[in-house]
Amino acid sequence: MDMTEQFEADLIGLEGRLAGYLGQYAPDSKFVQELKQNLVSSRIFEQRREIGAIVVASLTLLLAGSIAFSVAQIIHWAKKPSLH
Repeated sequence: MDMTEQFEADLIGLEGRLAGYLGQYAPDSKFVQELKQNLVSSRIFEQRREIGAIVVASLTLLLAGSIAFSVAQIIHWAKKPSLH
């Protein structure tokens, strides 16, 4: 077994021991649910959702405008009389 394999084996063993120790200190599921609810209902997450909605709407308008411009250019090019 080379040094890297030994290091990986030691690291996996350490992770297992830590998981065993920390398993005793896992938070109560009721506490976790209350914390999630408090975070979701907080003002900062509401602002993030609003900003996300604005960004999505802006990108949608930009994409729609780009498509409309491209279609207009193609139609204009198609109607242009050829010089041949």
